[in-house]
Amino acid sequence: MRPGVLDWMKRHGYTKDQTAAIKDAPPHALPTTVGKLIRCMDRGMPSLHPSAQDYFNELPFHETPPVAKDDATLVHLEIRNALQNITDSKYEAATATVTPLKAKICPLDRIRERVQKEVLPQLEECLESWGNTKTGAVTINMASLLRDLKIPAQGCKPILDWCERQHSEFAGALNREDPQLVQGYSCYSRPELKKIVKNLEVMAADIAAHGKMRNASRKPRIKKVKDATKQVSRLKYQMNSSDWNLDSVSPTRIPTAQCVLLFNTKTRNLGVYFANGTKGFEVKGTSLKDYDVTRSYACTLRKPKETLTQLLTAKTAAIEKVLQTIKSTRKKVNGRVNEQTVILKVIETKI
Repeated sequence: MRPGVLDWMKRHGYTKDQTAAIKDAPPHALPTTVGKLIRCMDRGMPSLHPSAQDYFNELPFHETPPVAKDDATLVHLEIRNALQNITDSKYEAATATVTPLKAKICPLDRIRERVQKEVLPQLEECLESWGNTKTGAVTINMASLLRDLKIPAQGCKPILDWCERQHSEFAGALNREDPQLVQGYSCYSRPELKKIVKNLEVMAADIAAHGKMRNASRKPRIKKVKDATKQVSRLKYQMNSSDWNLDSVSPTRIPTAQCVLLFNTKTRNLGVYFANGTKGFEVKGTSLKDYDVTRSYACTLRKPKETLTQLLTAKTAAIEKVLQTIKSTRKKVNGRVNEQTVILKVIETKI
């Protein structure tokens, strides 16, 4: 509809620059309603319907009737706004400064970078001191070092790899497993090699202990609770049953409940679910989760109408007594909810 808009602008006194701006503008610069109104007016539609104000005057619940708007005025207003937006966007593009984006570093890479800068240089320096037979083998208290630098558990692996790599070389020279290692570390006596290997073993044990301690002291991740409406969005259940004269409770009450009673109208099977904690249940797809496997059960009702009436009319404190009167064999539940399942009752408190 752009050609019709441009022709309309030329006929209504817009400048060449303004027409060119609309011509080069992106498709979203003007609402499509503008082109439709212009096409209709060019084909004979009046810009203001003769009975438009009468229609607004007859609208109920209005002390002051709205004023009917002229379509030509609306078109002029939209074009003016579009021209202003085009001018503003050109100005912003001309004055905008390009700021380089900072490369994002994942937390694990940041931890490894800290280890490379703060820990491994000290270990390399210690390794060089072991090569000086005059100073002797000096060990590092790794537990104190890692604790002072606040190295997390994820940073222990590269440090432990370094220790194990050095340990394998010195132990290979000590045990004469590799002739090249024996020749390379021939400057060390056997007592010195034994002491270095022992120091590396102690350091590795301290690193592993620090990692376990930091893992144990980490705060557990709090699971984000999904909104109840989103949890039950795919739940399939029977809203009502004319055969049993039953209506389902709203499923949005299930996630925060402590007990849920489900009745299968086809098999007369009653499912009694107890929550596994104070947070209630979780609904995933068409199944109930986080229910107590030991307490929850299912049974077939022999006198369904009588039992259902008692369950629906009983107060929360009396629900357990009604359930105890059911003598049917109790079976395990699987948490499935289908189109024949009526949500009979949802209990918010423990029973």
